[in-house]
Amino acid sequence: MSIVDRLVAAVSGEDIDAFGALYADDAVLIEPLYPEPVRGKEAIMEGEKGLLRAFSEVSIDVRNEVSFGRGIIAELVLSATNDGPLDLGEGDVPATGRRVQIPMVWVLEVNDEGLVKEERDYFDTALIMRQLGLDEGA
Repeated sequence: MSIVDRLVAAVSGEDIDAFGALYADDAVLIEPLYPEPVRGKEAIMEGEKGLLRAFSEVSIDVRNEVSFGRGIIAELVLSATNDGPLDLGEGDVPATGRRVQIPMVWVLEVNDEGLVKEERDYFDTALIMRQLGLDEGA
């Protein structure tokens, strides 16, 4: 089972311990929801806990996966229901009850032990806001 498959299983199963076990202690996460890189496994796990509090019924469809050396690129579509408060940096926004479908790309670098050393996520935050009904054009 690839690291991508194990990440998908942990997130879809809402298993934060299995998720954390896939990251190096000094891992770094870079993604559009965070203004600065998230540094360290514990901080990455805390961020994921917040997302899992805000979203349930998480499913991830892996469309493509390419490995090269220590790098992996995965094209995904994440689907989830917003049934918990969402922290957008200025306080919690109440749950909308809406389902989102988010095309995204994960770019992973693994270390010698096969753990995620760096993760860079790419997705459209405006699309998420529209699907949640949190932008003026919704």
